[in-house]
Amino acid sequence: MMSLWQDLRFAARVLRKNPGFTAVAVLAVALGVGANTTIFSAVNALLLKPFSYPNTDRLVMVWEKGLDGSFQRGSVSPANYAEWRQQTNSFDQLAAYHPQFFNLTEGDQPERIAGVKVTPNLFAALGVDAERGRTFAAEEGEAGREQVALVKHSLWQRRFGSDPDFVGKTVRLDGKTYTVVGIMPKDFDFPWGTSELWVPLAFTAEEGRNRFSHYLQVAGLLKPGASAEQAHAEVGAVAERLRRQHPDSHAGRTAFVETLTASFTRGSRMHLTILLFMVAFVLLLACANVANLLLVRASSRQRELAVRAALGASRARLVRQLLTESLLLALAGGALGLFLSVWGVDFISQGIPPTFTQYIPGWKNLRVDSTVLLFTLAASVLAAVIFGIFPALQATRTNLNESLKEGGKSGASGGLRGNRARSLLVVFEVAISLVLLACAGLTIRSFVGMLTADLGLRPDGVLTMEMALPRAAYPEKSQRVAFYEQLVARAKALPGVSEAAVVNFLPMSRSGTSSSYFEIEGRPAFEKGREPYAEWRVVTPGYFEAAGTPLLEGRGFTERDDEQAVLVCIVTESLARRYFPGGATGQRLIVNKDEGPWEIVGVAADTKDEDFDVEPELGFFRPMRQDPWWAMGLLVRTAGGDATALAPAVRGELRALDPELPVYNVRTLRDIVDETLSTHRLMVIMLGFFALGALILAAVGLYAVVSYTVAQRTHEIGIRMALGAQGGDVLRLVLWQGFVLALAGLGAGLVLALLATRVMTSILQGVSATDPLVFGGVSFVLGLAALLACYVPARRATRVDPMVALRHE
Repeated sequence: MMSLWQDLRFAARVLRKNPGFTAVAVLAVALGVGANTTIFSAVNALLLKPFSYPNTDRLVMVWEKGLDGSFQRGSVSPANYAEWRQQTNSFDQLAAYHPQFFNLTEGDQPERIAGVKVTPNLFAALGVDAERGRTFAAEEGEAGREQVALVKHSLWQRRFGSDPDFVGKTVRLDGKTYTVVGIMPKDFDFPWGTSELWVPLAFTAEEGRNRFSHYLQVAGLLKPGASAEQAHAEVGAVAERLRRQHPDSHAGRTAFVETLTASFTRGSRMHLTILLFMVAFVLLLACANVANLLLVRASSRQRELAVRAALGASRARLVRQLLTESLLLALAGGALGLFLSVWGVDFISQGIPPTFTQYIPGWKNLRVDSTVLLFTLAASVLAAVIFGIFPALQATRTNLNESLKEGGKSGASGGLRGNRARSLLVVFEVAISLVLLACAGLTIRSFVGMLTADLGLRPDGVLTMEMALPRAAYPEKSQRVAFYEQLVARAKALPGVSEAAVVNFLPMSRSGTSSSYFEIEGRPAFEKGREPYAEWRVVTPGYFEAAGTPLLEGRGFTERDDEQAVLVCIVTESLARRYFPGGATGQRLIVNKDEGPWEIVGVAADTKDEDFDVEPELGFFRPMRQDPWWAMGLLVRTAGGDATALAPAVRGELRALDPELPVYNVRTLRDIVDETLSTHRLMVIMLGFFALGALILAAVGLYAVVSYTVAQRTHEIGIRMALGAQGGDVLRLVLWQGFVLALAGLGAGLVLALLATRVMTSILQGVSATDPLVFGGVSFVLGLAALLACYVPARRATRVDPMVALRHE
């Protein structure tokens, strides 16, 4: 223990005497460890521990999917859910839920609350109990007995003032009275962070037999000892039997099981995997940089080490001393890196709007906690071993006779092996830097493509808001049509408004969408299970003008397109191009055989969805008079000026029509687009930061090696200049030596980058993973940085005085 303390004191003294070297090494380690700690914090919160339920390791999701890959995670019909409950043995509990918004009209100010309809056994499956009161009883899942509710702690505090006697009281939801039976804990947010209210999901006998309406999501708790694979096999077998027994409703469908964590983290997994991949490279690059610096420094310490060896120090003792110095460097860098990661985690948490992150499980846990601290310590120690062991072994391979000669060259015993090691490290640094720059370049080009892409709409100057009419207050279609048409008329009459319309799902928002299979009248029916399907929206006349979506063919909707008129629709450009290359107007689609065919009266330009898919989704639009929904979104386009300034006036018109109707998600269409781009923007910034750090580290490493080479070759350069060599000759000689290393690194980096960027295909939009412009550009930038790093020591070499160099030797 005493010798270890001596090693630590000596290491600290040595590092203190070389502040320049120490500062550069500590900063390099801090960059590598800090980047890894930041991303690990996100991985820990979003992938490793997104849920804190007692039964997380046994919780699974059960999904339907198309056999032809047409959809991957489909919702479930009530009848299918019942079949799974009856015909499987792997589940302790199998629960269903259906997210839904509720209009809470208790009190003076109506409010739209995100809630969930759940089967009573969901809370037993999750292993969660109420903070106050109780969860649902089994009988409350029966039709006619479901008028009870659970509220979240936050809603209880915010809306009901933490009333200690709140359990047992009633609330008004969508015009119906519910008795509050419990208050859920503040950290309970299944299935999303927005959820603040839960009511029982009860099926009537007819609803329970429904095999065509797929709207349920199913979560299961595996029995102890049962595996997800076993449950998957059972569910798949039930799905196969249902395909045989009910071909009309189950053709082309199967089912599968995956863990709850895998289901809810799939959106974050790819982005975080790529970032982990990148920061691991940054750490390796930092280690290579510090290792190179240590090799250079070890060459100047050959005589010191030789003296210690001559006085009896073993090679193991010398290696331990050098590793102790490396450990101190790593711990200092790790401490600084931890400080940087606190800033980095805060930057990530603030980089995406709350309206987006509330749908990301575990986001609220994003912070530097004890697990992250342990990771930082482990990363620092690992870095010390990586960058310290090879220089230590290299430095202690000492020729005592040569090193102790009075006139021996400092570092001469490093020999060819030491030069080769430093050169290989530089090649490695340049190669890794090129990989990081290529990944960042592809991401940036993809993001720029998103910014400049034709969205199929004009988002500037459009105010949006959402609302939902209570079913009890507006049961008739005519009531809903009248309300929304009055709202549009009042909004259009406001000063500064050029157009207004309503739509059931706002464009580019994550409020959802509807999709239906369709057939084409007059053509052979599609094969069962392979029918095409399209997303569809319900809109009022003027929607395309309000959204800024061009009509490419035919006409828009008018007030004459009501229930008494011929059923009509407008299809998107992609649907028309695929199925009606000769012209879509006048053709007829069959979506619901009970309704009859819909005549196509127009073709609208494709619009981007919230995922910015390169290949647009097929879609069509229906007139609101023929299919009035309860929940709709309002778009109000201004004639000029700030769209948000219209919000108070539009709210006033809504209150005049229905003072109890809550309005939510009031924002501009530009805000919706920016929110959609926020994750991509954050990815670009982080990858750009890591790539810039890699570029600097590679340049520093190359500069250090070339500078050391110049110092070692001072005598040779002096002789060359004494024999007539000009400054330009020396400059070219040194530049070429360094640039050869850079060229080797560029060659190796291109091969690695071509392999590495393939994993990014799924997050790139409008750019190939092997884009030649990106690869050529980053190669040029890295080559230029390498040239500049070599130029400074090369320029210094041209100033060598031959007489001084020869006299020194």
